[in-house]
Amino acid sequence: MQPLVRTLQDHDLGHLRILAELWGLDLPSGTPPQAARTLAAQMLDPAGLREMLASLPAEARQVFDALAAGHGRLPLADLIRRFGSLRELGAGRRDREKPWRSPASPLEVLWYRGLLARAFGDTPTGPCEFGFIPSDILALMPPAAAASPAILGAPTLAPAAWQPAVVTAVDDATTLLAALRRRPAREDPPSGAWLSAVDVHLHQPASAPLLLSLLRQQGIVQSAPLRPIAAETKSFLELLRPTALHRLFHAWVTSTTYNDLAQVPGLESVAGKWPNDPLASRQVVMDWLRALPRGSWWDVEAFVAAVREREPGFQRPGGDFDSWYLRDRARGAFLRGFEHWEAVEGAYLRHLIRGPLHALGAADIAVDTASAGPLAFRLTESFYAMWTEAPPSPFDDGPGKGSLQPDGTLIVPRRTDRAQRYLIARFCSWLALTADTYAYRLTPRALESAARQGLKASHVLTVLEAATSSPVPPALGRAIERALHSGPEAAVQRSLVLRVENPRLLEELRRHRSTARYLGEAMGPHAVAVRERDWEALCAAAARLGLLVEPPPLPSSAPPSSH
Repeated sequence: MQPLVRTLQDHDLGHLRILAELWGLDLPSGTPPQAARTLAAQMLDPAGLREMLASLPAEARQVFDALAAGHGRLPLADLIRRFGSLRELGAGRRDREKPWRSPASPLEVLWYRGLLARAFGDTPTGPCEFGFIPSDILALMPPAAAASPAILGAPTLAPAAWQPAVVTAVDDATTLLAALRRRPAREDPPSGAWLSAVDVHLHQPASAPLLLSLLRQQGIVQSAPLRPIAAETKSFLELLRPTALHRLFHAWVTSTTYNDLAQVPGLESVAGKWPNDPLASRQVVMDWLRALPRGSWWDVEAFVAAVREREPGFQRPGGDFDSWYLRDRARGAFLRGFEHWEAVEGAYLRHLIRGPLHALGAADIAVDTASAGPLAFRLTESFYAMWTEAPPSPFDDGPGKGSLQPDGTLIVPRRTDRAQRYLIARFCSWLALTADTYAYRLTPRALESAARQGLKASHVLTVLEAATSSPVPPALGRAIERALHSGPEAAVQRSLVLRVENPRLLEELRRHRSTARYLGEAMGPHAVAVRERDWEALCAAAARLGLLVEPPPLPSSAPPSSH
């Protein structure tokens, strides 16, 4: 940062006199600037500097070495938290109390010997006050001490069971694009209701907000309402899967709008607006990860603990832990102060590993089955491809062909061409999802929606034949053309049946207007159809007439919603 003479010129003659005494030097005569120049020249004698460093107490030498390993400077707030106070004393109090003879901390040992100075400097998160070794003193240190790499944490043994980095983000992105094409989201980000209807069709539902943000950032979707842009969607769907995954990862690493801190489970910003710089915070962590030994499994808790020890204020301007108004959503407790570092910064680091890095193909993870938190991680070649000219790592993703049943059920392997599946998802009802397949069904309502999107029978038949490598059965082809032309002509409706022991009870219910409006078609003297949405109102109205009706049994599980 600054050379020694510049740091000494900030002090009065009294401070320079203390410094000369501790170095065993005579205080030069002249003005403070003249004395500072003379002292600096004497202190930069290599032999004298080695002697001074050798005489330092062990704790003070530890601080000096930590600064040297940090390229000569560390945030002053971090130094004070780790090594104790650095009192700001006026000249009068300093001369009365003589703190250099009984220093309060290792920092004061270095301060009164001129080996530690303080000044403000710029950081990615804003101005910060640093404690630093004067630059010309640092230049005299051995290279290994002055520039050791910042490797945080410790390796661990390869876990017995682990989850490989996810490669289905491109498939989920395809599903989201098809969902937005069928029903654009009025809100950006989409409402919880919109997301819940799509989540059951995603391999990684928790990643939906991330993927939607990245698709919007790349110009593949637009807002108001949120919907795909045709040309950009076509280009994205035609990319090879490794290339498409690489594009999503690159978009996340460089995103200025997606805020990972806002996605940490259980954390909320009281002010509504999140106080951190999402790109600056992420880039700092990416630099640490890039320094880790390639191909090694790394202990998550050791990594988090090392960050807390050496770089705790990595996303806090000036290392200020009191100005952010964040809260634990479950307990309603405010998380201000360094004592809540684990709940904010620690949770943020674990979320990056368990969330985006894993979900975007950049990290294999081992997970604690009890807490679902990450135990260990290993960065993949896809992670390193972000910063090299090498192409994205290929993965086993050969072509897959679908199968079309005579009843209109279509099973589509995940590895099917994504552009084909995008079109299939536009003209079919969505049924179910497995690890390797999607299930769809041709229905009149879905085909009617496809017709409104401009799809014709010839388009539908061409896509089906390409996806299955087989001709569409003639009868099913005619049914498709008929549905596209006429819409739904026949439908199966879900209803309930009210059964009574005595037919006169039905007559009584039909006589009263409050209950008659909920009764449908008669199904014999003892039964009548009731629409599902009306049974609760019917039970309430019958009770007011003096008849308690047994409600229908609750279903054990609900089928996944079609979209």
